[in-house]
Amino acid sequence: MDPMLSYVLENTEFIDRKLQEYMSNGNPLLKVLQESINYTLFSGGKRIRPLFCFIVGELFGLRRDKLVSLACALEMIHTASLIMDDLPHMDNAMTRRGKPANHVIYGQDVAALASIGLLTRAYEVVLNDPGLSGEKKSRVVCKLANVVGIDGMVGGQFVDLKFSNKAMDHATLDYIHTHKTAVLFAASGTTTAIIGDATEVEAQALEVYANNIGFAFQIADDLLDALGNTDEVGKPLKRDSGNFVMLHGVEKSKQVLQEHSNRAREAIQLFQGRNDKLIALGHMLLRRKS
Repeated sequence: MDPMLSYVLENTEFIDRKLQEYMSNGNPLLKVLQESINYTLFSGGKRIRPLFCFIVGELFGLRRDKLVSLACALEMIHTASLIMDDLPHMDNAMTRRGKPANHVIYGQDVAALASIGLLTRAYEVVLNDPGLSGEKKSRVVCKLANVVGIDGMVGGQFVDLKFSNKAMDHATLDYIHTHKTAVLFAASGTTTAIIGDATEVEAQALEVYANNIGFAFQIADDLLDALGNTDEVGKPLKRDSGNFVMLHGVEKSKQVLQEHSNRAREAIQLFQGRNDKLIALGHMLLRRKS
């Protein structure tokens, strides 16, 4: 088996086990809410952000048990955003990862509460991690809150809702891509760098890498929306009112994707000799079919 694939599978299984521990709840009154949370949390996500967290951690000699609370928090935040984005008053998506969206099964009220529950549990697991100092907990949670909030994913979703259309300009599309997708991926690296006592130069290199990979990832998603197969991608295609392919066309989108990929790779030259997994992760993300 390819070493990177083996690494991904092993760590994905580890993350799934830890997520089950963090999210377990035996209260019978909350049974349906727990089912709603688990429905999306364990619906086949690739665990990209936790994987990035672990790979960055290796650069600073951190074992995954030192990062597991952060890694799971990142996945909880990501899953919460998917549930929220799919709601009828947001993106109004009926499917996610080839299955009915959370609100289709459990209703909008339960889905919204599941999203909020995941967000708040994310902060809780980091703050309750006995292996992190109070100072690092504070910095990590502050960063995560900023990423989720008005200056991050909330702002990105708002701009997407109110300004996304075929006539929007590049700056608006850039804002949406950066704040809806790239920002959480970037935070996976910067928060890990905080725990790993990275230098400012190292942290900046990781942020440049992550922002560029995150942006390229969204362009790849737009290309899948335009050129992909619905069965493979796992969601309805050609529904976005405005995306990179609509604004620039397929060939220009492929060119810009490659430019961002190159910038990401250049940013991590600082870690020459230790950056193989970062390079492999970039390849894996940008060559996906779903």
